[in-house]
Amino acid sequence: MAASNSGGGGGPISAEAAAALGEGIKLVFGRWTALQMAVENQWGGRDSRAKADQFGESIHSWFCRSRGPHYFEDLVDMMYENISDSFNADFEDNSVEEVAEQLLIIHEECMQSNYSSIERLRNSHVQGNAVSQSRQIVIAPLAILGIL
Repeated sequence: MAASNSGGGGGPISAEAAAALGEGIKLVFGRWTALQMAVENQWGGRDSRAKADQFGESIHSWFCRSRGPHYFEDLVDMMYENISDSFNADFEDNSVEEVAEQLLIIHEECMQSNYSSIERLRNSHVQGNAVSQSRQIVIAPLAILGIL
């Protein structure tokens, strides 16, 4: 987990940084195994891809429109809520926390016009599982668990 609970201050984000942040979110989401499984298996219904895209857009908006600081716990809570609401699932593999940490780092770097993390993601050849690639993934659709 991040050493800090904060993802930076609340200053305005430039158009260039906002565009880079949006790309970074898409790159991270594209490598997030649990999310990709939810989309591919249509846990959110036929519009699972659209729901995943909207999920990324809501995080982008949270970073760009809300005044900071952006706290890790707030981001994680928002992500778990979205996953539950959109995909009727609970990702129990700690990937939500890993992804939230990555996104906070990318946001902080973008605020400093540093796009090195995004560049590394862009140039990486890992296909679909950069996050939680070495862990056994434990994902349970809530309906299977009898929660819904």
